[in-house]
Amino acid sequence: MTELTRPTPLTATDADPDFVEPLVATDPADLPKGHPTDAMAGHDKLSPRAQLELLLQNFSDSYPEIFTSLTTDEGAGLAVSAELKDATERMWARVPDLITHCSLLVLGAGLDHAMPTSAFLKTGPSADAVEVAGLQGTVLRPSEPTGAVAVSLHGGPGWFGDAESHEQLWLPLFAALAEKSGVTIVDLLYPLPGYGAGTPAVTEDAVAAAFAEVRERAGEFVGAGVSGASADRVGLVTFGSGFTVASKVLDKAGEDTGEDAAFLLAMTPRIPADLSYDLSGVPTRVSVASEDSRGTAAQVVLDWFGAHAGVSGEVTAPAEGSGFEYAEYLSEHIIGVPEVWRRRVSDDAAWLAAR
Repeated sequence: MTELTRPTPLTATDADPDFVEPLVATDPADLPKGHPTDAMAGHDKLSPRAQLELLLQNFSDSYPEIFTSLTTDEGAGLAVSAELKDATERMWARVPDLITHCSLLVLGAGLDHAMPTSAFLKTGPSADAVEVAGLQGTVLRPSEPTGAVAVSLHGGPGWFGDAESHEQLWLPLFAALAEKSGVTIVDLLYPLPGYGAGTPAVTEDAVAAAFAEVRERAGEFVGAGVSGASADRVGLVTFGSGFTVASKVLDKAGEDTGEDAAFLLAMTPRIPADLSYDLSGVPTRVSVASEDSRGTAAQVVLDWFGAHAGVSGEVTAPAEGSGFEYAEYLSEHIIGVPEVWRRRVSDDAAWLAAR
């Protein structure tokens, strides 16, 4: 497999990750009478990479157990206990708020440190419980629907992600994507093959059956009065191991069955060594954390999609209208500066809006 050239990680403002911007000192004579001078004037700003490193250090020092859980798959290769699953669910549920809290402490209290899971949900979407092919889920209807529909599949390496972490991390993330993009998202709770819910094949069959039913009910999920809904505009949004449990949906892509995913947004996809899909006919966007130490490494992700989505040469900034897009954001798995997270979700949503 030929190694592709990774692009420069994206930051909130497109600044180089290592760019250091000097702060210009203001002449006190130019300030209003009694105005305090800036204590930081004349110093350099932190580079985007230094901001991330400072955030990671503070998070690690303040919440060591949660940091370890976020950067180490503690259930890998184990018979996962109820205690480990419950503790992990509770820890990951707190992550969006803790990222904001740590950012306020070390990056500046006067800046906007809202995560997309709160910043983008002020106008919607609506959320309604639903059952699809025997699986429980939530229909996330954006305030301005485009008619396209996506099935979302949460992360959690097959052994967690369906309890507290789902309610406070995964579901709000997919809701932010729905509202920003206009794509109606049907979020599913699927059987966890790594936690006593059957084999991977059982999970894959359940997801495939649910996806087929979402295609049949696309108009119902989008809602009355919205034009453009059809089975041909139903795709997938996955995070982490959600990508692997969609094999029987994505692996049809090369067979022209008319029942495969119309598009794929793969966020931080987890890619086992033996995974093989034909994605050559599926418009795909992949977004990853550039410094990921827990999931599949960015270079491995890029090379895998290069081999399975027909990509070659240097992968640069996403090209509008391309059948394949790949972007890295300066962050560590789940932990990233909030404005970088907002940039990532906004970019992913903009791509979804064109489906």
